[in-house]
Amino acid sequence: MQPLPPLSDPVRLGPADAGLLAGLEAMTFPDAWDEAAFAAAFARPVFAAFGIRREGGLAAYATFHFLGEEFEVINIATDPGLRGRGLASRLFGHVLQHTDKAGMNQGYLEVRAGNVPAKKLYLRHGFAVVGVRKRYYADTGEDALVMVRTAGQEQAVSSPTL
Repeated sequence: MQPLPPLSDPVRLGPADAGLLAGLEAMTFPDAWDEAAFAAAFARPVFAAFGIRREGGLAAYATFHFLGEEFEVINIATDPGLRGRGLASRLFGHVLQHTDKAGMNQGYLEVRAGNVPAKKLYLRHGFAVVGVRKRYYADTGEDALVMVRTAGQEQAVSSPTL
């Protein structure tokens, strides 16, 4: 495995980062948001994005809706060439500390039923499966698992590469 390139600590991203977000999103998701979609999202006060920067772009990002005492995880993505190195866990843990300190008591997300690495990440950080949305993803008809986290439920991460 190649050594990690120089990376920033997790930081909050803003409208000027819409192009970088769209670039990494396009490498990660079949139904990717484009730069205009990210720019529109930043115009909404509930939208928040966090990232780990690397030279020339983003190594990882996470997007959320912050809704008073609740939050919704929209997407978490890691550059395909940097996966398996704990970046998503590091970034997600950073944001969950923020949500706990801000008094956001519940977090919600949907994840593809077949996305084993994402499910492991969410379980490690205190999310639990509470339901299924049948044929939720239009591109494949795959089910989505609905997961919820209560504040302070982050689990100890035994290995950053799980």
